[in-house]
Amino acid sequence: MGRTFALWLGMMLCTMKVSAQLHIVSRVVDVKTGEPLPFASIYINGDKNTITNEDGEFAIDADSADVLRVTYVGYRKMMVPAMEVGDKICLSTEGYALGEVEVFGTDYVIRKVLKRIKKEYKVHKWDQVNFFYRQTSRAGLTSTSFLEAFFTARPAIQLRKLSFAQGRYVTVAGALTVNPINYFTFAEVPISSVPLTSQSDDLVPLNDYYQNSYQTDCRTISDGDRKVYVVSFVPRKTRNRAIEARLYVDGETFQLLKYEGKGLKNAVRNEYRGGVRVIPIDYSFVVNCQLDHGFTEVQSVHFNVHYTDEGKYFETTGILYNVAERFVKGKHKMQFYDNILDVIREQDYDSEFWKKNEIVKRTPIEEEAINLFERDNLFGIY
Repeated sequence: MGRTFALWLGMMLCTMKVSAQLHIVSRVVDVKTGEPLPFASIYINGDKNTITNEDGEFAIDADSADVLRVTYVGYRKMMVPAMEVGDKICLSTEGYALGEVEVFGTDYVIRKVLKRIKKEYKVHKWDQVNFFYRQTSRAGLTSTSFLEAFFTARPAIQLRKLSFAQGRYVTVAGALTVNPINYFTFAEVPISSVPLTSQSDDLVPLNDYYQNSYQTDCRTISDGDRKVYVVSFVPRKTRNRAIEARLYVDGETFQLLKYEGKGLKNAVRNEYRGGVRVIPIDYSFVVNCQLDHGFTEVQSVHFNVHYTDEGKYFETTGILYNVAERFVKGKHKMQFYDNILDVIREQDYDSEFWKKNEIVKRTPIEEEAINLFERDNLFGIY
């Protein structure tokens, strides 16, 4: 009788444990405007975390006892019990104030940031983690390609040394578009110069001689918990490729929080009808940083590349998200002109793996691409 009761009790406890599992789907928005907040951070612990997509939506598995920490630079963070998450989470800019830099000048702030990143880079330049990557391309309103992959990269300050680990890819044959096989390199957004990168042809904001290349200013905001400096960089000249950008910096530690802007004088090579044309593009990016491991590392990168060729509109978007030590390790170092499709062709396609690893909730456009390509059984057929 005692053994039967113990068995029954064990089964009940297991049932309770299963029933405590939640699959949360919600949206993060501005409390006043209702506008979505893309790439907001949703954190429970080291294994349970994600970011919102372009539409401010996210999905995450949680236990009923978990508490979600929701953060977005410039907004008050929120701690939300998993059982209380509704169809949206509203963040507030209450306490958000704009003003000139108090006490210190712009140059002082930039020099402090430079000093900080050089120190962190020196210690953590060899650190390596895994990133999830998703890329979607469209020609007009039609999805022309879709890519999901895992990369390994060095994340200190800015992404470096991407190595491909696992992926799936499909493209619509005959589309009038640049083959977007190497668009992943647009995620390697440069923020600083030597010793972080050897891209001497690009003008980047954080270098010792930034005053020669950029006009700068700095304003202060507050999210209620801390003071944040917003430093703007506008190129004095755009003869070379350059970046017009804003840096969000912790007002106490001078650590980078966010880096956003657009590239100037960028172009892509379009191979079509036996010829090659260089097409000017519009290129924008958002890089969010995290301090979870004691130094500034890239948490997520989102980029958008679009252009018009022969009267038709083309767009490619990509997002990378830091999944730390989860999932797979890198195997193939990737350079700008590497053909990632050739690398993917060499591996087997595991549909179950991708069903279990959405990582960042897909947007309707990405879902459309997935449904289209899976309906026609195109994944894994090259």
